[in-house]
Formats: sequence, C-alpha cells, structure tokens
Amino acid sequence: MHITKALSHLPPAVARHTFHTLISALPPPVPDTPEHRAARDEDAIAAVAALYPADAFEARLAARIVAADSHAMDCLRLAIQPGTDPLDVRRCRAQANSMMRQSQSALHALQRRQAAREKAEAALHPAAMERAGYYFRDVSVPAPDEAPQAAPAEPNPPADIAAEADQYALIYPDRAARIRANRGLPQKLDFGPPSPELVHAIVTGTSPILKALDTAATA
Repeated sequence: MHITKALSHLPPAVARHTFHTLISALPPPVPDTPEHRAARDEDAIAAVAALYPADAFEARLAARIVAADSHAMDCLRLAIQPGTDPLDVRRCRAQANSMMRQSQSALHALQRRQAAREKAEAALHPAAMERAGYYFRDVSVPAPDEAPQAAPAEPNPPADIAAEADQYALIYPDRAARIRANRGLPQKLDFGPPSPELVHAIVTGTSPILKALDTAATA
C-alpha cells in the first residue's frame, strides 16, 4: 500500500513525511527480513489510514498512536521470551503498559479533535450534513411520540446540489474521492451514505474541487 494512495486526501509531501516518521519509529520485525519489513510497513500504513487523519497534525497523531502501540506489542513479545529474567519480564510489561497509555492518550486526542471538527462542520452546514447521511434533531422540539401534535415544518429552500457536492468534497475529501473512483458508493461503506442526488453530483461534477480529487487519487 503506497502512502500517498492510503492518505490521498492529504498533500503528497505530508503523506510522505508521515510515512518516514512512522517507519523510522517502528520496532524491527521478527525476523528482520525485507519481506517482514515490507509487511510491517504495510500494516502500519493501513492502521494510520484507518484513523482517517484530515490534516498534517492529525496524521502526526495517527503515526504516534500506531508507533506507540507497535512498541507496546514488542515489549510484550520480549516479556515472554524463554529464559528471560523475572526482573526483565516485569520491566518489559511495565514499558508495554506505558506505551499503551501513550497510544491511548494520542488516540483520545485525535478523537476529540475529529469530533470537534465534525460538530463545527455540522453547525455550519446542517442541511448539507443531513444530505450527507447524518441526522440532527433539535432536542428542544418534542419527537412525534412525545407530543400529540407536531407543528408543520417549514419547507427547505431548493438546494444547489453542485455547491453541496463541492462542500462535501471539502469536508470529506477521502469519501468524495472514493465515490468518484467507484462511480458511486463504495461496496464497503464505512460512513453515512449521501443522498443519491448528492452521489450523482459528486461522480459527474466537473468543478475544480471535484477534479482535484481525481488528480490526488492518481498521484
């Protein structure tokens, strides 16, 4: 898995720097052969991509999470080696616990940052986010089963679907790139599906924002 493809929504320079930072921080594989190093690197890249970093700082946090977790597992491996002194076993396990805490701390920081960004995006663009597959309910308004009668909703103004497609691509460049590459929704859907109209606009759109996704995907 090439890092610029795994992190295609990030600038290539950021993706490459993330790769070098990550690989240089990983413990050596066992046994340390070119084949095992390649497998280790691919697994680490896939783990970073699975955290969906949206910018350079989130990519750095993702690399830290994966690297710390890898060292924790390596310490646990050393702790169970035959003939290891009991004192060294305790030291390895203590180091593993420390690295796990660091990994979890970085993961929580990344999740808080991602949640804050998504909340801000939802507040700025509620209509577009609902069309993107998210549902937002105003808790101050009773649900239908909580009140005998619900006030009629005001009709929403006509949406500019092309503008929504551009906005979706700016908010979720990785998702939009995957939709364009698949000419529709990916088979393995791991996000809220946009409306069919929005999917069609993303696939067929010719705006500079959408075309840039095609360039990044082939870089």
